Amino acid sequence: MNRRALLGAPLLLAAPALAQGVSGRPVRLVVPYPPGGGVDGQARALAPPLGAALGGAAILVDNRAGGSTRIGTDEVRRAAPDGHTLLLMPAIAWVGFFHSRTFDTKVWEEMTPVAGTAETPYNFLASRAGSGNETWARTAEAARRRPEGLRIGGPSAGGIIELSVRDILAGAGVPGLYVPFQGSAPAHAALLAGTVDVQIMPFGDGIGQMRGGATHGLAMSGPARDPRAPEVPTFAELGIGETLMNSFSVWGPPGLPAPLRDRLAEALRTALADADFRAFMQDRQGFTVRFRDAGAVRQELLDFDRAWGPRLAASARGLNGTGTDRQSVLDRAGRSR
Repeated sequence: MNRRALLGAPLLLAAPALAQGVSGRPVRLVVPYPPGGGVDGQARALAPPLGAALGGAAILVDNRAGGSTRIGTDEVRRAAPDGHTLLLMPAIAWVGFFHSRTFDTKVWEEMTPVAGTAETPYNFLASRAGSGNETWARTAEAARRRPEGLRIGGPSAGGIIELSVRDILAGAGVPGLYVPFQGSAPAHAALLAGTVDVQIMPFGDGIGQMRGGATHGLAMSGPARDPRAPEVPTFAELGIGETLMNSFSVWGPPGLPAPLRDRLAEALRTALADADFRAFMQDRQGFTVRFRDAGAVRQELLDFDRAWGPRLAASARGLNGTGTDRQSVLDRAGRSR
C-alpha cells in the first residue's frame, strides 16, 4: 500500500489483549480533520505506543473531517462513554467555533477531558515557493497592488483562525480575504495552485512544507522564534498578530467514568514517553510533547474562553472588512491562472 493510500485509510493495529476497563472492541481515536495534516499525523504516531500501553489494545484512527471539527466532535459526543471512542483535538479551537456560532454549546463543558498530549505555536504563515513573495514585506506589498488584496487560505471557517487573519490584515494595513477549506491539506493544494496567495496553517505543517521546499515561511505565532525554524519571524516581531500557542488533548464522551478516564490518562502518559513518538513529534511535526492531566486540560479551556471569548465573539460579526465575497475572489483567481 502506498503512502497516499495509507493516509486515506483508517489505521488498525491488531493486538491480542485489551487493557482492564477497555475490552471487547478496538479503541477508536477520532480525528476531526482529513488525513495528511498535523493532528492526523500525531494520532497515527500515537496509536502504536497507546495500544501497547493499553495492554495491546487495537487502536483505530478514524478521520471524521468537516463542519469546522463538528462532525468528528459530534461523533464522539454521541458515543457510549465506555472508553472505546476518543477524540484527539486542538481543543481551544472549540472556543473559537462556539463564539463564531459553528457550535451552539460550549462543547468542552460537556465532553470529558482525558489528558493533554502536546503543544506548539498556533499559526504559521507561508507563501508558495517561486511566487516571488519570500518575505512578509514582499507579500504585503504585492497584495496592496491587487484589487482583492491578500487571499489567505486556511483549514477551517470561523474561530481563532479567522480572528488571526483579521489581526494579520489589520496589523499590516493590507486589504484581504480569508478562504476556508476542510483541513490543511486542501488549503495547501490551493496555495500550490495559486488559488490563494498565502496559507495559514499549524506550525508543524508549516515547517515541514518549508523544509521540503514547497513554501517560504513568512511568520509564526509564539512568544519567540522557534529553534526549528529560526529564520521565520514571529507575528509580534512584525506587528501583525498574537503570540498564541496551541495545545492538543484527548477527550472522551460526556459521562466517561472517572476510573476509566484515569486508566486511559495513565496509558497516554506512558505512550507520550515513547522515544519514537517523541522524535516524530519534535523533529517531523514541530510539536513539543507535554502531558497534562484532565483538570489542567479543562482549566486551559476555561482560561482561554475568559481571555479570548469576547474578541472571538466580536470578530464573528465580520472578518472581511473589504466586503469582498469569498467565492468571487476564487472565481477571479481561477480565471487568472
